[in-house]
Amino acid sequence: MAAPVPNKPSEFDAALTRVEQALAEVGAHLAQGQASELERACQILQGTMLDCSRVDARWLQSLSSGNALKTRLSVVRAGIAQVREHMARRAAAVQRSLQILLPTQAAATYGRGPAAYGTGQKSAASFTSLSA
Repeated sequence: MAAPVPNKPSEFDAALTRVEQALAEVGAHLAQGQASELERACQILQGTMLDCSRVDARWLQSLSSGNALKTRLSVVRAGIAQVREHMARRAAAVQRSLQILLPTQAAATYGRGPAAYGTGQKSAASFTSLSA
């Protein structure tokens, strides 16, 4: 169930605080490598960010005259970018590990499969004439 649209400074502040807490929890679970807890924390972060994003942009512009709010929003933005980067690095490391542990055997759909010198090698021979 979605939270109400924040339309007061205190409501937006509370929603932003929930986003900051959820982001910190995601970072902690990512550092510890707890996959199930990380998934749960990411779902919570997504929900809190959606709740926070429902605010009217015009209302937010009138509110964002203070430097404290701008600083908090930039910290959240940087934190999300950092979490995305860490997740991408973790995913790449897992993919490399899986490729080492479980190498894929590419089955050929047509032909005999890979050539003697690997896939993608072309024949050096050429036909000068074809006759029947």
